[in-house]
Amino acid sequence: MREPKTGRSVTAVLGAPGAGKTTLVPELAKLLPDHVVLDWDAFMEPAAALAERPIAANPETWAAYRQLVHAVLRSVAHLPVVLLGVCTPDELKDWPIGAWILLDCTDDERERRLAKTSNPQRRLEGVHDGRRYRQLGLPLIDTTGREPRAVASEMARFIRSLERRTTRS
Repeated sequence: MREPKTGRSVTAVLGAPGAGKTTLVPELAKLLPDHVVLDWDAFMEPAAALAERPIAANPETWAAYRQLVHAVLRSVAHLPVVLLGVCTPDELKDWPIGAWILLDCTDDERERRLAKTSNPQRRLEGVHDGRRYRQLGLPLIDTTGREPRAVASEMARFIRSLERRTTRS
């Protein structure tokens, strides 16, 4: 299904686990009050309740979860949206995304961050994903050793600059 043109902008922020996406959401929402800031993971818990199993741990639920996030995005796409998640441009090629940004950190930083909440296999997968995402050549914002507010400020400025370019075109 082709997406309707909304006249508004959806900026996708791609980041491997541990890049700081979820940590950034509250700060980014404060700095971009006229935007809808969506964390891809925000609906995991209620979706898991409906599916009666954890979404992240059950790949057979991922397609339906992607449909859920897409439905939410469509319902707010009349506004400027910032969507933070782990899906690549190829995975969301039919979505109404106008710009992509990579949120990243060094491999050592990612391992340190993920050590707090993830098992060793998940840490390795996160590092692998980070390396793979860097190869996409997207505009990059580095979170290594930085406070969320500083990263959010840089990202908000970048998103506003993208919007100004789009408005002039």
